[in-house]
Amino acid sequence: MAKIFQWFWIPLLAVLLLLMVRESFIILHAIFAPTPPMTMIGNLEMYQWTGIGIVIYSLARGVMRKNLNWLEVFSHELTHTVVSIMLLRKVHSFRAGDRDGEVSTSGASSTRIFVTLAPYCLPIFTYFFLFFRPLIKSDGLWIYDIFLGVTIAFHAICFKTQTGNYQPDIRRFPLPFSYLYIFTALLFNINTILVSYWSSKNVFTAFWYSLTSIWEGLTAFWGLFF
Repeated sequence: MAKIFQWFWIPLLAVLLLLMVRESFIILHAIFAPTPPMTMIGNLEMYQWTGIGIVIYSLARGVMRKNLNWLEVFSHELTHTVVSIMLLRKVHSFRAGDRDGEVSTSGASSTRIFVTLAPYCLPIFTYFFLFFRPLIKSDGLWIYDIFLGVTIAFHAICFKTQTGNYQPDIRRFPLPFSYLYIFTALLFNINTILVSYWSSKNVFTAFWYSLTSIWEGLTAFWGLFF
């Protein structure tokens, strides 16, 4: 019965995904081609140190791979745990090895989807650093942004290596539902992260910006038919 209900959510998720793609284009246009024009590369300069952090992690990962295998599994299970706590679910056990891990939780069945699919779309380490970014002095922000880039690269590689049909988490729901949910939530988080760098925003206002853009898109979509 639950899977039948999830199939009904697929059209809505498809609409939300399209809205997220549209919002991504708007954000990228604001970054690369701001109005009025600022520089030849637009606002891309604000992400330069984060980009360096992404490159550093990508190059260093091969050297540290043995320990990173465990850290990637740990972050996966930690995301299950953090989202469970946020949704007031009870955590019974936590285990993370260098190949696999497991978290046992209990609570409302309506929150299980968010917990189960969270590791595939929620970069918790990146959000952790973004929470404190507004408190960093401007002369030290470049160092902080390098660490942010490291976390982004870490989560991007986790997404690449951990997302697939072989995952029990993903197969627990109809595959179209799982992947639509994952990519919609992933784009939402990417948009939020990009906007949080803007001088007029932080991670909290960027999150609200992403939510309001979804609502405005949904109301506009609804207005096309009614």
